Amino acid sequence: MPKQVRHDTLFEVKKIGIKYCGGCNPTYERVEIVQRAQSQFNHQFVFVHHDQQDIDGMILMSGCPRACSAQDLGRTINHFSVTGENDFESLMDWLKLLADIKGEE
Repeated sequence: MPKQVRHDTLFEVKKIGIKYCGGCNPTYERVEIVQRAQSQFNHQFVFVHHDQQDIDGMILMSGCPRACSAQDLGRTINHFSVTGENDFESLMDWLKLLADIKGEE
């Protein structure tokens, strides 16, 4: 599948896979974190299911410090693991870095 390109902004839209844990003991709203991230990068990234092809990075959304979403990752890919609300700012930094790295290629 070809990469999406927005001609009005002249940058490539990157695909970020989202992998959620089973949600057996979430201590925060995992979906809300993804929605907040998406709203801050609404034209640079498209957030998709983690098993799609040709993703540029992956966010592992675990509901607690056990980080179950990181288990059985099954492939080597640039990823960031979220285990709580306090990881949001670090997630934003990682996405900014990913946008800069991919934008220079």
